[in-house]
Amino acid sequence: MVSKRPSPLSFWWTVRLLLGAARKRAVGRRKRQQELLNARAKKNATNWGGAGFALTVLFMAILNGFAAFVLQIAVQSGERAEVERRGKIVVSQNFLNAAQFAERSVAGLPFTPDQAVGAQTYSAEASRIAERYGGTPATIEQKLRVVLRTHGARDFMTRAEAAQGLSALARGGPIPAMLGSVMLLMWGVMLVFQGEGLELDLQRRRHPMWEWVFSHPVPPGAVFLAEMLSPLAANPIYWSAPLFVGIVYGFVYDLSTALVAALLIGIPLAVAAACLGKALEIAVVLRFAPRSRGAVIGFMSWMGYATMMLSFLGVYIIPRALTAAGHLLDVPAFLPWPWLLLFLGGRTDGTFSLTSGVLACWAAASVTIAGAVWFSVWGAQQGLSGNFGSADSGPAVSSKGGVRFGREPLYRKEFLWFIRDRSAIVQTILIPLTIASVQVLNMRRLFSNADGAWNYLCGAGILFGTYFLWILGPKSLSSEGTALWIALTWPRGLESLLKAKAWLWSMISNGVVALVLGYAIVLFPANTWQILLVGIGWFFFGRSMAEKTVTLVTVTASSGEVPPIPQGRRWAAQLGMLTFAIGILTQQWHIAVMGIVYSYVTAAAMWENFRARLPYLYDPWSETLPLAPTLMHAMVAISILVEGGAVVSGIFLGLAGREYLAIARAMSYGICSVVVAIGMGHFLENRHVSNRDVWRWPEPAEETRQPWWRDGYGKGKLLPLLLLGAAGGLVLGLFAVAYLAELSHIPVTAEILRKSREQIASIPYFRASYFVMAVGFAPFAEEYLFRGLLYRSLDREWGGWRAVVGSAAFFAVYHPPLSWLPVALLGAANAVLFKKTGRLAPAVVLHMVYNAVVLS
Repeated sequence: MVSKRPSPLSFWWTVRLLLGAARKRAVGRRKRQQELLNARAKKNATNWGGAGFALTVLFMAILNGFAAFVLQIAVQSGERAEVERRGKIVVSQNFLNAAQFAERSVAGLPFTPDQAVGAQTYSAEASRIAERYGGTPATIEQKLRVVLRTHGARDFMTRAEAAQGLSALARGGPIPAMLGSVMLLMWGVMLVFQGEGLELDLQRRRHPMWEWVFSHPVPPGAVFLAEMLSPLAANPIYWSAPLFVGIVYGFVYDLSTALVAALLIGIPLAVAAACLGKALEIAVVLRFAPRSRGAVIGFMSWMGYATMMLSFLGVYIIPRALTAAGHLLDVPAFLPWPWLLLFLGGRTDGTFSLTSGVLACWAAASVTIAGAVWFSVWGAQQGLSGNFGSADSGPAVSSKGGVRFGREPLYRKEFLWFIRDRSAIVQTILIPLTIASVQVLNMRRLFSNADGAWNYLCGAGILFGTYFLWILGPKSLSSEGTALWIALTWPRGLESLLKAKAWLWSMISNGVVALVLGYAIVLFPANTWQILLVGIGWFFFGRSMAEKTVTLVTVTASSGEVPPIPQGRRWAAQLGMLTFAIGILTQQWHIAVMGIVYSYVTAAAMWENFRARLPYLYDPWSETLPLAPTLMHAMVAISILVEGGAVVSGIFLGLAGREYLAIARAMSYGICSVVVAIGMGHFLENRHVSNRDVWRWPEPAEETRQPWWRDGYGKGKLLPLLLLGAAGGLVLGLFAVAYLAELSHIPVTAEILRKSREQIASIPYFRASYFVMAVGFAPFAEEYLFRGLLYRSLDREWGGWRAVVGSAAFFAVYHPPLSWLPVALLGAANAVLFKKTGRLAPAVVLHMVYNAVVLS
């Protein structure tokens, strides 16, 4: 029996099948992305079904509608600029009425019209203009007064007269035509680079549907047609593209004409944009080397994302950008910009013709579709393997023997990553900068005074750099995917590699922040030294921020999934993230210093835990906790002591009254110090760390032993060590007294000290209560936490003088700013005394004597 041979699929049936496959592929891809986002957020995935699809279509329709209104606003802004270049000022109808009334009322009187307009009217109009178009209200108000005084109300025009929009495009001048054409082209760019779905994933492999040609008996022409039309089937943004055309035409024509234009023009332009975008993607996949492919696809995705965001934010950005640009637009404005007029069917006499617009758009769509199809066919005929057989396999080699980035191989490796993988710049700079810029724009109210004072501008730059690092770190780590395991074959450890990454990220952020600080120096040269100090502070803060973000590394699974970052780790990385910027913005310099110190110590704490996890990075189920006590243990205990003391003090204050404030503080601190010490001791005992292990420094090996007066480990030598601590406390206490005496001769600090003494004198029992707290409780609790736990952990992490300085600085920032210097010396002395003597008791005595001398 002879089996009947199946007949091949027809042309249009093949196209239908492949477009359906493209649609299902897009739905599955979006569903998978949502599942990954939910996994990172530790939430259950929500299946919205048909409602979710309807919301997507609605969002795309709103997007195209916003783009049409942004085009109208761009043209109106250009018309306003043209009017103001002719010496007119665009104002509200209310202000124009007030100006005309004032001009009539002062006729024959000895004062000018500008004096007859109320100050509130000027202020309200200047604020309205500054809010909509940018600039400072004071300068705008002065300009309004001068124009009204010298030329009268005839130089004022209302917005309705000056900016008529698209209907007056032909007679509006070169700037409206240029801005409108640019926005029209930008809408086209947004459609072209949307593709089958806007994705910022540069590592996704793209498989063209013409693979069907090799495995199925289908017409090749049908496969290519389906490939070209796949964006239309997969992305709803093309379905609502005619809405843009209809709204734009509605600004010029009547409603029925706009509906006809939406169908006759919108559909062909949507098809042309989809075909052009697919042709560019085919060109990248077939003709670019793998090293450059990710960069080009990433740039295309970024263009789609950036133009999409501009469709939403252009309402705010365009009028202000036009005001800021000034006469810089004169040169490009005098170039020919006929594109928007051709799109609308505009004529030189100022009239519009639907027929002319339809013919022009059909011609553009036909040329675009024909060119895209021809280019795709030509690219496939040249070879499906891609034009990268001769691509270089290493970095560019100079005539002097290669690329050199210093002697440190790890830093060189990170620089070569930028050279070898050209998508790295898109991944780690372009996309994070765009996201950070959008967030800065969302917080524009916070930055509205950035041009008014140097600290606002510097604070805005610090916030931008901080957010940039927060986005850059995880993005860069996830971009390497499974290739991170290659670092395990290095002769150096993975820790060194990740430290090099942190260094590279901090250098990139330094460049970003340096641009803002340099601009601040240009605007405020009198504050140059202060801005330079901010830059130095950012150098250290940015380095610590970069080191914190690198500890969020997770290993990409073989399936391509990136495991979610634990919330506790994210929370720890955010500690002190905004403190430095807030200190600069508010000119509270002690808060800025606290932010730097706190961020640095937090980075060390996270690295201590991270180092314990590194050997198990690819086997997280076997990882072990670092040996207690850790830096994080110390920081948590110190935070509990400070915050708990404030809470308990508030409770006592509420029960006893304000006259017992001093006693409430002393009792609350004493209770909290005892509770925290007992609780921390119990916590450490459960981790096999006894109280003796905290109060004694680990004894050195026999061969490294030194005389007892050097290391203090000799038996029966505790009394001399306690006397040594008392002598040190006396010396440091006298230094603190002399230091405070010197501060009383400086006008600024003398006033602060005077107010502090007056406040102390007004609180009953303050001196006695504070003496009991500072001598009886504080030395035991603070030495246990800051030296027994914090300094011990910092010495394991950093060692040497860095651990001494770091623990002393962290100890000092928990005290009033005027006492930072003597308190830091106290912390450094006790750290050295603790390590050299091997006992914490001498440090406690030193602390007690120091407090007693200062308070007495």
